[in-house]
Amino acid sequence: MFFFLVNPASKSGHGMKVWKTVSSYLNERNVEYEVFFSKRPGHVQELMYDICSKNLEKDGRINVVILGGDGTFNEAIQGVISFDKVNIGYIPTGSSNDFARALPYVDDPVENVKKIIECETPLKYDLGRLKYEGTIKERSSASSGSMAATRYFNVSCGIGFDAAVCEEALHSRAKDFLNKFGLGKLAYGLIAIKQIFGAKLCDAKLIFEDGEVVEIKKCRFVVGMNTCYEGGGYKFAPTAVPDDGFLDICTVGNISALGVILALPSGMKGNHVKKKNIHLYHVKSYEITADKPLWVHTDGEVHAKADHIKVSVIPGALNFLF
Repeated sequence: MFFFLVNPASKSGHGMKVWKTVSSYLNERNVEYEVFFSKRPGHVQELMYDICSKNLEKDGRINVVILGGDGTFNEAIQGVISFDKVNIGYIPTGSSNDFARALPYVDDPVENVKKIIECETPLKYDLGRLKYEGTIKERSSASSGSMAATRYFNVSCGIGFDAAVCEEALHSRAKDFLNKFGLGKLAYGLIAIKQIFGAKLCDAKLIFEDGEVVEIKKCRFVVGMNTCYEGGGYKFAPTAVPDDGFLDICTVGNISALGVILALPSGMKGNHVKKKNIHLYHVKSYEITADKPLWVHTDGEVHAKADHIKVSVIPGALNFLF
């Protein structure tokens, strides 16, 4: 039995088109399944929680397949009641698909769902965990209701520039329009340029579990990566893999706006690490304090600004069907 969580609106309706293809395959092969469609932001988390609460006790273990983008996947894992009892599959239909980009997916949803339903032994992937410290003073325009102090991620968690881009993109009409023509990356690029030149920079501290402190002057952003890509294909952590029990951190600070513009193209192949004032770290946990609140994201989902966060890895927490 498989439960499918489908975001029909992902990539401006592409999600529903893919679901029709996938459901036809499932019906032809008499696969037992139940499907749930998200109708609003936050709904996927609610659906996942309901599926877990109604089925875990009687079944012991359940299979849930998420069809959507990185943000849909992120919403879903917030609703998991017990990660050790939930097997999760994923069919990417978003505009970035950074989680799938780091794995051996093919551009064929039927082949991907075939791997999922035939998987006998789930892969053990790490999860990232973000904890907000202190008082949250500003919420995202896309965030409503109560906000959890802890959020999970499977791609990345960033504070600063990348999160600010995500926040603006969440309510960008230009992104929605360009997605219809497969040009969503162009919208992100335009928003990124605006943020690079308009950002009011502050200093930050990166604190490791052994007490070491790294000062980041004029901090652009700090991102903790569980996989190597974020932002639609930027290889900010070239050696990051989701099953080593570590997070790879990329820090960028004390770089001019022009310097960032010149460095970004090299980030597509991971060559940005050769640039001055861009650094990588390989750790299990860290915390960040900033001189002022900055936007924070998990897998591109933004909920608040914060000036103090703690981030850690949960090794092998995700039972992944593939």
